Amino acid sequence: MRFFRLFRSMCRRPVSDVVILYVLMFCIILPILSHRLYFSIYYSHSLHMGRTDPFAYAQKVNDERKKLAQTLLATQPTRSSHVLPMANSKVRLAIGFVTVDRRVRMPDGSVYNPAYLLQSVAAILGENLSTRTHLVICNVDSNASSNSDVALLSSFVPVRSKYLETKITTPSTLSDRFKKEREDYMYCMQQTLSFDPEFILILQDDALATSGALDVIGHIIQTKIQNKYRGFELIETKNFTKTFFKLFTPTYMQQDFHTTKPKRIFIHILDLTGSGIIGGTLLTIIYALFFQKVPRSYGTLYGFFVASVVCCILAALAVSRVHLMEWRRLSKHFYIMFQADNCCIPAVLYRKDTAVEFLSYLETARNNPSPIDGDMNHLVEAHGYRRYAVEPNLFSHIGMHSSIQKKVNRDFLHGFV
Repeated sequence: MRFFRLFRSMCRRPVSDVVILYVLMFCIILPILSHRLYFSIYYSHSLHMGRTDPFAYAQKVNDERKKLAQTLLATQPTRSSHVLPMANSKVRLAIGFVTVDRRVRMPDGSVYNPAYLLQSVAAILGENLSTRTHLVICNVDSNASSNSDVALLSSFVPVRSKYLETKITTPSTLSDRFKKEREDYMYCMQQTLSFDPEFILILQDDALATSGALDVIGHIIQTKIQNKYRGFELIETKNFTKTFFKLFTPTYMQQDFHTTKPKRIFIHILDLTGSGIIGGTLLTIIYALFFQKVPRSYGTLYGFFVASVVCCILAALAVSRVHLMEWRRLSKHFYIMFQADNCCIPAVLYRKDTAVEFLSYLETARNNPSPIDGDMNHLVEAHGYRRYAVEPNLFSHIGMHSSIQKKVNRDFLHGFV
């Protein structure tokens, strides 16, 4: 009995309370909650996937998404009004899907169709589309008739095939594939601009929209771009001409301080500080109301608060910013927009004037052997253009099978599942 009384008296001491808090947080609570979160320091491959091979696991997840997409398409009417031009309706947003045949030959000799386009289009059709939103599929495969997903989706969305009349030889070198990628991207921009929209959204076929993505895009257009009403935002400019809006950033780039952009580093510091203050305040309130049986001075309570703030900042770093950002999906008002990193372009939103200018610039860079990202970077660095990222991501990158690199991207499993 004496031992238990001594233990209870020790637990009443502020230092003991802080030690108990840290042990509970880092040895019990966080390991239980974050062992399946890829960027957390507690991530466990065995607890997440068991003994399943990562590639097989990712393919299983992809097959499940394919079935969901097929189910959704079965409920969709063919050629709805929102994908056809209407004479009396000004097009607000035109969405173009750049696609090639994604079938790959597996090690066992079988041919596997990941159906990325099927999933991407189904996700957009599943949104509450208005008659002012038009869709078009840009089939840029060198053998236009080989893309089975395009044939299936042509009943739902208009299809424009670049190489329908003439076939070309599939590029063999990486630089030639980059050149073709640029030509294909330009073609899809031209087809999307043919609707004369206010904004265009160019999607690669493996960019999968998150639930409610178009609603968030509409909110961003109103609050950030057209300035119809404004709330708290982490951007300085009110002039969004010559601006690219990236709706996907690779998740590994969204980690804490995984950037050289000063403004992004500032945002990361704000995120951590906010997590610490909010979490520390809640922990201190809970501690004062339910665990502080003996009244103590404000100085003691303040010390516990400081320790709690530090604890929550360390916990945020342990879980990773990538996963903590998910709370922002609770409402479109919580999404933020700020300076983007250089990579990548699976999902980019353009104002019409910016798209026309970018298209003109790409015309002058046809023989450039670098990716389109490089062209965009050159405009930003040399011609006063800007690029902003919307976070959390409105699209996920599900393409394990790269049509440019001609390989399976096993190293970025977290981006596909």
